[in-house]
Amino acid sequence: MIVLRTENLKKYYGEVRALDGVSIQIDEGELLAVIGPSGSGKTTLLRSIAGFVQLDEGRIYIKGRDVTDLPPEKRNVAMFFQNYALWPHMSVFDNVAYGLKVRKLSKEKVREKVEWALNFLDIGHLAGRKPNQLSGGQQQRVALARAIVVEPDLLLLDEPLSNLDAKIRMRIRFELRDILKKLNIATLYVTHDQEEALSIADKIAVMNNGKVLQIGEPREIYRKPKDLFVADFVGVNCVVKTEAERLRRIGLDISGQREVNLVIRAEEVVLDRMNVPLTKRSNDLLLNGQIIGKQYLGAKIRYEIKLKDLDENIFINSEENFELNEQVHILVREGSYFIY
Repeated sequence: MIVLRTENLKKYYGEVRALDGVSIQIDEGELLAVIGPSGSGKTTLLRSIAGFVQLDEGRIYIKGRDVTDLPPEKRNVAMFFQNYALWPHMSVFDNVAYGLKVRKLSKEKVREKVEWALNFLDIGHLAGRKPNQLSGGQQQRVALARAIVVEPDLLLLDEPLSNLDAKIRMRIRFELRDILKKLNIATLYVTHDQEEALSIADKIAVMNNGKVLQIGEPREIYRKPKDLFVADFVGVNCVVKTEAERLRRIGLDISGQREVNLVIRAEEVVLDRMNVPLTKRSNDLLLNGQIIGKQYLGAKIRYEIKLKDLDENIFINSEENFELNEQVHILVREGSYFIY
């Protein structure tokens, strides 16, 4: 069942096109992550669906019902805010119960639903505490409990993990996906963290300048980017502007183009010394270069490499310890580079 469908959403702020013809769809139980740089339109899209932004054009349908002109409280949508937006003077129980009380449920029904939500998220023991007595991870769960307790048709998450430290964020990713799958709620998940999106989403929408450039499963977005922007934005990459003739000289079959952009998945290349033989397959790309800079990162070292073949510099991370000015091979397997 289609839970959310948007048609040609447009929102302008003067000359700025915050949304420029956005059409997306989310099915029941599906998690769609929206990624893109700052100013790409991610949050405007989220807030438009929630009802906080009035559109200039387009329609929004939730479970087949046109909600475009309805106020937020009549859309049956729950929004999880980046800062959690918990009432500081209320207990955890009362924070979670707030939306139910607004809907004028009986005290018995409110208690039943709040206890279910708190226990589902393993925070029942925190019911009497105030937000300032909770850790960041606990506050995040309270905010999620408040969102799901009203049994929304659609859940909107705005950077839900951004306030957590890196270690907790990595653990919570798996827990959050597991929770959302158990709830079977259609979810729109906005994040600036592409690794987070790749690991948690069923599908990903990549936005830039108010447009959705590509929608697909995480592997498709990563392995088959539709254009230069998507290829460069997703993953750790190097973009080399060069002439097609130069790429033909090093064995790539390119016809009918003059200037091209070569996108290299820097996280997937094989970097080794010139005296180490590398097995190159027919569509692999083998480049030669010289180490001209290095930075110690802990598990890996980031190298700046001057390419001899293409007259450009690229940055590659490697576990190997190379010396400055050392000559190296860069082997890029087929599927780890793209040409636009």
